[in-house]
Amino acid sequence: MIKKFVNVFDYIIDIAYVLTEKNIKSEFTQTPETFLVQEVLERNTLSDEGDYAVLELEKKGVDTFEALRLIARKAGIPASNFKVLGLKDKNSRSIQYVFVKKHLLGGGIEVETNSVKARVIGYSRCKPGKSALKGNYFKIRFEASSDDDFWLAKDLLREIVEHGLPNYYGYQRFGVTRPITHLLGKALLEADSSWFASMLLGDTSILETAESIRGRMRYTFNKIMSYEKKCHFMNPVEDCGLSLNHSLRNLYVDAYSSYLFNRLLTKILEKAGGVLPEEKLPLPGCNRASYHEILREEGVIVRRWGLFKCWERSSVLKPLEPGIRRNNGWIEIEFTLPRAGYASLVLRELFKENFRLVETLSVK
Repeated sequence: MIKKFVNVFDYIIDIAYVLTEKNIKSEFTQTPETFLVQEVLERNTLSDEGDYAVLELEKKGVDTFEALRLIARKAGIPASNFKVLGLKDKNSRSIQYVFVKKHLLGGGIEVETNSVKARVIGYSRCKPGKSALKGNYFKIRFEASSDDDFWLAKDLLREIVEHGLPNYYGYQRFGVTRPITHLLGKALLEADSSWFASMLLGDTSILETAESIRGRMRYTFNKIMSYEKKCHFMNPVEDCGLSLNHSLRNLYVDAYSSYLFNRLLTKILEKAGGVLPEEKLPLPGCNRASYHEILREEGVIVRRWGLFKCWERSSVLKPLEPGIRRNNGWIEIEFTLPRAGYASLVLRELFKENFRLVETLSVK
């Protein structure tokens, strides 16, 4: 492994190593037209009967939360009744599965708009949990700049499958347009309610839309920024960190836990001279001692350790079932990753500096 930061986000979340210096010469921008992700369920998750209805949700250009709110309005029930196995990126075409108590839907539900389609495809006897998700299938496509791109992509994909990549948490975990999700989690863990409110309401990013930046500067929040709006009108405003629902609190804390894991993985690679050992590594909720040095360097005093979850994560990410083909001047690459694996790490390795996370601005 070679130590190399390929974009500004790598510095922010400590994604520090690449497998090779080679990269595809074409640029890749992740959009719903170039990036497909589809969940792969474990066998026997679906059945003809059960207490939970399972919806197939296909969306493009909207995030999972926005899609669930649309389905909830159609069903006439709160969005909190709908459970998903993972969040899917806004800048993608995604197919995922949504679970809801069957009796809440009455005669069923079907949604179809330009950006969201949802329909019941079966039932589940078990309460939905992440163990129902086997992994995710990905297909990406990009316009080739020359014939060399195909052979280089094929060679790089072979090396990635053979050797694997450091199994960092990817960019989406931290917020692509405003990468502060982990810092909000840090504030919650330190019980620093003032810092949490200040960041949530006021911190801006050049990757945000002009409307969002103006809204934060003027404290006039649009409908997508519903929690910011709720927080702004609290008295005192610092209480907004205490009023987080369970899902949002976990999102922020898990992001900081993921950041600490990335730092731990980078330290292991540094100490091993770039050699990537294949092993299971604990998250902070399992093993405080493994993170003592990192937390000291971060200057963090964790006052709410109980918010950390305990699980282990493999140090190595290896794509399965890889494929590559040409199609009328375009190159299509497909692969499957295990649950919690990030396709953005594979794209980063394939394209290096030519990988754009968002369409509006290069992250070089």
